[in-house]
Amino acid sequence: MAMTELTQVDAPIYEALRRFRRMRIVPFDVPGHKRGRGNMELTEFLGEDCMNVDVNSMKPLDNLCHPVSVIKDAEELAAQAFGAENAFFMVGGTTSAVQSM
Repeated sequence: MAMTELTQVDAPIYEALRRFRRMRIVPFDVPGHKRGRGNMELTEFLGEDCMNVDVNSMKPLDNLCHPVSVIKDAEELAAQAFGAENAFFMVGGTTSAVQSM
């Protein structure tokens, strides 16, 4: 849960990714492009900024399967924005969301 009251101008995941990028952590796990350095062709296509924040879930970025910080905050903001009781983020396209339901 956030320390301060979140509003619709907050972007918890974006802000966490910006903080994470400044930490200059060297990844030894997935994804294999290693923040763009391992696949220059893909980096050229998508851009360095995109590749720098394509990272695996880890403590500073929360965990999609059991969100307790920035993802949880972002899901709560999404629910408020849509006037819903809950909102859940999914990866892998709509197929994974439908299968999860």
